[in-house]
This record gives sequence, C-alpha cells and structure tokens, in this order.
Amino acid sequence: MESISNYDDIQFIFKETQNFEGCTLLNGWHGIGECGFISISHIVDKLGAERIGFIITDNIPQFITIKNERITFPFEIYRKDDLVIVLPIFEPIKTEHLKFTKTIVEWSIEEKFKQTILVGGLDRRLQDENRLKVIYTQNFLKENPSLDLPILDEGLYVTGPLAYLLMFYELKDFPALSLLPYAERSRPDPVAASVAVEEISKVLNTPIEVEGLLEQAEKIEKEIQSLLQASKTKTGKENDTDKGMFV
Repeated sequence: MESISNYDDIQFIFKETQNFEGCTLLNGWHGIGECGFISISHIVDKLGAERIGFIITDNIPQFITIKNERITFPFEIYRKDDLVIVLPIFEPIKTEHLKFTKTIVEWSIEEKFKQTILVGGLDRRLQDENRLKVIYTQNFLKENPSLDLPILDEGLYVTGPLAYLLMFYELKDFPALSLLPYAERSRPDPVAASVAVEEISKVLNTPIEVEGLLEQAEKIEKEIQSLLQASKTKTGKENDTDKGMFV
C-alpha cells in the first residue's frame, strides 16, 4: 500500500509503509569529483538495494533517464536491510536547497533513524598525508567515541546541500558524519569515491566491493559528464560560485 509523508511542498512517497527506526541514512551530492553521487550509486548497485520511494518537490528537476529498463527519478530512496539511501541523481534547484535539506533532516529525525552518513569531496590540490577528512556532529562523536578519522582543517569550508545538512543535524543534536575524500575537482573521480566507499564499509561493518568501481572508472566519468551537461543545458551556463576551497 502506497504511503505518503507531506512536508509543505515536499513529499516522501513510498510503495509500501516503511519502518525506519534504528536505520542508518546514507546521502551524497554532486560536489567535487562527484564523490557523493558516485559512491552512493555504487553502494546501491553492489548491495542490491531496493528502490522503495521517491522525493517529489514543487520544482523537481525536469529530467528523467532509464536504468535497468525503468524510469529513474531525480530524487530516489533505496533500502537494504537497515541502510536507507537518499540518491539525488540531480540536485534540487538552488532556491530549494534550504527547504529540501531541512526537510530531509526533519524526516529522518521523525522517522527515528539512528544516524546519518554523508559524502562530499575535497580539492586534491589541498591534500596532505591523509586520503580523506571528516566532519561530524558532536552527537556522532558522543555515540562513537573511538572514531579515529582526521577532521577537516580549519579555514576550509563546506558549501551547498551538504553544509545545510550538517548544520541542521548539529542544531538538532543528531549523530551525523560526513566523509570528504580528496578528489579531482575538474572531473568525476571514481578513485576518490572508492575511498568513501571503503570508509562507509568500515563504519557500517558491511563489506562493499570497490574493484568494480575502479575498473569502470572511464564509463562512470562519461555517464556523469552526460548528467552534468544536461544540467548545464538547462541553466545555460556553469555556476562559478563554488570555486575555491570549498567542499
């Protein structure tokens, strides 16, 4: 039986009623190196996660495509056991970033999720001896006191939907972790995405194979470039506001 949760102009639509209590929410975005999108798309495929629902907004992007012989939506929700994945194939329009992210936070808390893991990317030109950096809410650290991952350097900034999500999860005292592998900012970077997948595998204590991700790097880059080109065609030009030392 279809289930719909309404949050003003945003709907969460599920094919069947879901119980998310105690689940982990996974989410990634089209940032530097496309790390978030590539990594969580790979996890969906490798874990065989089932598409259980969609997010619909008043200004949902006007794009669909075909994967595995069925229509894909701009914002899809997948599930494998206690792992729930929000997969934004396209980002919401910028005027909806605030509302969209606040709603995801509100929904995940109301549905009694256990924690959230987010994926972004860092400019490889800033890389030190680490493969990635992290940002976490204080509640995540409280729940995971043995966490031993290098935190983002002071003076670097997170921007876009990822920044909003971390901001609102911190305000709500909710456990959230963001993984930020170093990546090439000029192109999709499946190698950097594999770093995020490996860390997610450790955090969740769930084996997730990454060899296929590396083997298909060229194909993935072409697919991502096609999605980016479709988005640029609509806007007419690239947005330069994210250039610089930003996630």
